Amino acid sequence: MRVLAWFVRLILFLLLFGLALNNLEPTVLHLLFGTQWRAPLFVLLLSAFALGALLGIAVMLPSWLRARRLQRNARSAVQMAEAPAAPTAPPPASPGVIDGTPDGV
Repeated sequence: MRVLAWFVRLILFLLLFGLALNNLEPTVLHLLFGTQWRAPLFVLLLSAFALGALLGIAVMLPSWLRARRLQRNARSAVQMAEAPAAPTAPPPASPGVIDGTPDGV
């Protein structure tokens, strides 16, 4: 299974490397207020992907933390419910029984 995972990673790396080699032409990205960014196309594509991934993580982070906190609280509640109860004292013997047999035999 580990070999398969490394094989998939290698294929993915080679595909991305081929994409980068095929997009080396300088490209101009026109930003706001007349500013420009000149870079190879693969740099622009990679930075747009990274920015999207970071924004996605930033948006999902509060939900992940809330779900993690709820799961931790639920797990501790289950552990508290499964914990053995404190031992209780045995009920007192009835006053009429002396030797432990109710009929006195």
